[in-house]
Amino acid sequence: MPDKEGEKSFKVVDKRKISETEEIKETKNTEEVKPAEKADENTSGTASDSKIKASGETGAEIQDFEADFATFVYSLNTQALLFMGKIPNPISKKYEKDLGTAKYLIDTIDMLSKKTKGNLNENEAKLIENILYDLRMAYISEKK
Repeated sequence: MPDKEGEKSFKVVDKRKISETEEIKETKNTEEVKPAEKADENTSGTASDSKIKASGETGAEIQDFEADFATFVYSLNTQALLFMGKIPNPISKKYEKDLGTAKYLIDTIDMLSKKTKGNLNENEAKLIENILYDLRMAYISEKK
């Protein structure tokens, strides 16, 4: 659709609207965006503004999670268990094995342990030690 000055514009249809039940539903909200407006749209606002807008538009609340060392290590642990076939893939619901990636994740946790030595509190140090032990034993049993 050409505008007054001969520039082409395009129509944007937002299909990301999420209801209270977290189901994606198509909405009829559309707007025409001209190329000059698109550039302005990408540069204005901050990340926190878009977070607030996304929360307000959909009605669903966005939870803020605080990043901490234990949560990060647990996420690496879960990924390693997934790649060893100990837990199912949440998407396919199948048990899959990729021992090379599992070993990489165990080595990553070991590297974190060495690089953060002396900077962790007692609970964090014990957590990483226990997770490494459990993952290594699981890896050995899978490798046989």
